[in-house]
Amino acid sequence: MQEFRQRVRSGVVQLGAFIKTPSHVVVEILGRADLDFAVIDGEHAPFNPETLDTMALAARASQLPCLLRVPEFDGAAVGQALDLGLSGIMVPHTKDAASAERALAAAKYARGARGFSPSTRAGGYGAGDAAAYRAKADAESSVWCQIEDEEALSRLDEIAAVADIDCLFLGRADLALSLGVASQKDPKVVEAVAATATAGRRHGRTVGIYIADTAEIPALLALGITVFVCGSDQSYLIAQARSHRAGLSAALAAKG
Repeated sequence: MQEFRQRVRSGVVQLGAFIKTPSHVVVEILGRADLDFAVIDGEHAPFNPETLDTMALAARASQLPCLLRVPEFDGAAVGQALDLGLSGIMVPHTKDAASAERALAAAKYARGARGFSPSTRAGGYGAGDAAAYRAKADAESSVWCQIEDEEALSRLDEIAAVADIDCLFLGRADLALSLGVASQKDPKVVEAVAATATAGRRHGRTVGIYIADTAEIPALLALGITVFVCGSDQSYLIAQARSHRAGLSAALAAKG
């Protein structure tokens, strides 16, 4: 979906969620929730190729752009995710420009490292022009690199300068661990978020972040961050169940 990639790159505010449950039904449901995108979390949840295949089909049917957060950098896995018809990839632990370049090489045909077959879902099962498909695939596939390591903080400018990266995505939980602090609210993490946002502005690169609560959005917008992943299918389910429990408890208390 070229429009999605362009919205991200141009700084249009986007709201999404992580998907942790290996089910196409979850994709279909979130497709009705007026989100801008979703990220299938292949790093921290179990997804096999067959499940990803049906989830990618559901994403296309629901017109919900879905990216895959790959467990670790693997060029073949990146290519397969895009072949299935997913809208892009999120690459964890991008520590330098070379890591960003490797991700781009695996995702973009023009960079020469992505294995080519037009007989995939993304390629229209071979029914179209192969050259046109390659150009379309490169124009539409979105590549996001996660900033979540202390090592990356000293290289923010070199990473942000990689032109075809669509989003620098902050992972504060891993940043806190890498920086040796106990909380995502620690001044070191706060400073890292601000520094990443500054590097993004300096190089015209979109910056995104995971949040647990939309109350954080105004302050993050002020930094120039425009992509937000808020919660996951799991957290939505827990929150709704707890809300019902709290409602029942309040009703019982009122009854005396």
